[in-house]
Amino acid sequence: MSRQCLEIIRTELPMRDSFKLKPADMIFENSLTIDLGNKVCIIETIIGTHSEDSTIIYVPDDKVLFLGDSAYGTTTDSLFHYKQSLLIPMIKDIQKYDAHFFILGHESMCVLEEMNLYWKELISSSDATDSTSLEIAMKCFENKNNRIPNSNEQFFIQAFVNDQILKSRV
Repeated sequence: MSRQCLEIIRTELPMRDSFKLKPADMIFENSLTIDLGNKVCIIETIIGTHSEDSTIIYVPDDKVLFLGDSAYGTTTDSLFHYKQSLLIPMIKDIQKYDAHFFILGHESMCVLEEMNLYWKELISSSDATDSTSLEIAMKCFENKNNRIPNSNEQFFIQAFVNDQILKSRV
């Protein structure tokens, strides 16, 4: 765990020694539909690049999909990375919903066009990366796309290179 994460935990849970988690009131597998009276919410576990237990919430009437951190990368052994093998299955899980608005854990609300751009940048960056070399991955991206990667794509390429590095250690 990074120092930053430790500091956040210390700030959020200052009395950690006496902190006790309450047992769950409800447990579900795969999906759960909740009727809130005038609003139905669908809660579903999905494949995610952030954690093994990603859960999303879809509100069909409003076409809103709460993604939390599920569409983000993660840090392993101090390397930020996107789990490349899970990227396309995750995107397919998310895109099966007829959502127009997306709420991510650390962003303002995104509309469908913004999410589609996010997916496009992630996929093109992943497609260019099958090496532990950032230089090779950047060159591969340029060759495949006939342009240099933008700043988002550069960030994603580095994250996918890091994923390749982590896989090579196994």
